[in-house]
Amino acid sequence: MGLFSSLCSFVSSACSTISRAVSNIGRGIASVATSIVSLGVSLAAKVSDAIKGVGISLGIIRPEDTMEELGERAILSDKKSEDFDSINEYIDHLKNNVLFDKEKFDRLNDKELLARSSIGASITLKGINEKLNATVTPEFMAIVASQKLEVNEIIETIKVYKEKELNLDDYDLYLNDELTLDETNKHSSALVEAYQKLEPELSLDKIEEKVMGLSK
Repeated sequence: MGLFSSLCSFVSSACSTISRAVSNIGRGIASVATSIVSLGVSLAAKVSDAIKGVGISLGIIRPEDTMEELGERAILSDKKSEDFDSINEYIDHLKNNVLFDKEKFDRLNDKELLARSSIGASITLKGINEKLNATVTPEFMAIVASQKLEVNEIIETIKVYKEKELNLDDYDLYLNDELTLDETNKHSSALVEAYQKLEPELSLDKIEEKVMGLSK
């Protein structure tokens, strides 16, 4: 009970940090960041890593960028993402125009770093949605992060769901066999198509076997 209480306090403290930064980062970024933190310490870290990987692949951020520093700059910024025409312009502003105290940043505790990492991930996720014209949620990223999907698998799944007009929030329902037979077939066919693009050298049987294995 003590450990559970400690973890809840940790998450609550990180959420409070995000709430206090709303006037700087905007309600949209804050809401998604809070959703990421609310996943729990371990899963939030995995989600942030997955978002960073996709963000790098799509050219939204660079490999040397960190979610924590991006979040810190957002907290210190006098402008929000809404003040820019694109998320890339906002990120450029944060990286080039917002100064922060590196020594002070290095003294932040784990709760404060979790909040900043989640803010940075939220900003990057907004960039992913903008780039792919999709609606990717922290919950979807939590699922694919738990599956340990590769970055290209995540991106192709998002793309094919967009193309087939499937709801990404239903991905979890598909994996847990909670959709109707018709809907299940739509998701299965879409994922087969996605993996055929990813691994064209594999036979259809192997691709179908791989897709079936996603739910295990």
